[in-house]
Amino acid sequence: MKQLLLIGLLLGLLSCSDKKISKENKTKTMLAVLAHPDDEAAIGQILSRYAREGNKVYLVIAADGRYGIEEHAGIPPGDSLATIRQGESKCACEILGIQPPIFLNAHDAFGLLNGMGEYFTQIKMVKEKLAEIIVELKPDVIITFGPDGDTGHPDHKQISDLVTEVMLMNDGWAEKYPLFYLAWPKEKIVDIQQGFHNSLNYVHERYRNVQIKYDKEDQSKTFKSLECYKSQMTKDDIDKWIQAEKKDTTYTNYFRQLITDTEVRTEF
Repeated sequence: MKQLLLIGLLLGLLSCSDKKISKENKTKTMLAVLAHPDDEAAIGQILSRYAREGNKVYLVIAADGRYGIEEHAGIPPGDSLATIRQGESKCACEILGIQPPIFLNAHDAFGLLNGMGEYFTQIKMVKEKLAEIIVELKPDVIITFGPDGDTGHPDHKQISDLVTEVMLMNDGWAEKYPLFYLAWPKEKIVDIQQGFHNSLNYVHERYRNVQIKYDKEDQSKTFKSLECYKSQMTKDDIDKWIQAEKKDTTYTNYFRQLITDTEVRTEF
């Protein structure tokens, strides 16, 4: 009888252990939705880490970067620049170890430079494609810029708005597909490629309640991926970016989650 009890106990422990291992080894699907080719450098370390750990990591780029001209590159705005920047984005994704980028092919400013009619057409297209991608991939995690827009770029703010809108217009999506906004600390300093020494837009530490660690390998991959963006950055730009990042020894990126309260109230 004692032997039977012992065997039963061992089997129970093994079963619990198997369940624990199975749970720990479950891969996630991560979806980052950003505005332009090269925006993923802001969270490259996190994308690299999750891909390195065996998760499926996808990147959606909404706008094609056709108006992102830089004097050193000498490339005029338009289709040629958009094509070059798509190639640069594919290069960066390969280095980070994530899936090839998914391009929605909106224009910079989401068509606003060509009038309100084109703007509304492109906004509608982006929302529809985003919804289709989310249904297809069923991501466990979605990441985008916060309402601050990272550097404050209007396209960054726009894509944050659009991803949030898609979440809130579909019943249960905010719970089914958790959305996280990138959130910088106030003390984060960067040298952006245009050469200005600047602080990123920030979120108070009280609200930066998701803290994701990465390691030196992920940081190195991100630094390497910057070399893909020759249309946007000079060697000096890249060196300044790397020097600024190396001052941050926390190896942490911060986020905050979109939390929805569905309790119905009749007063504010």
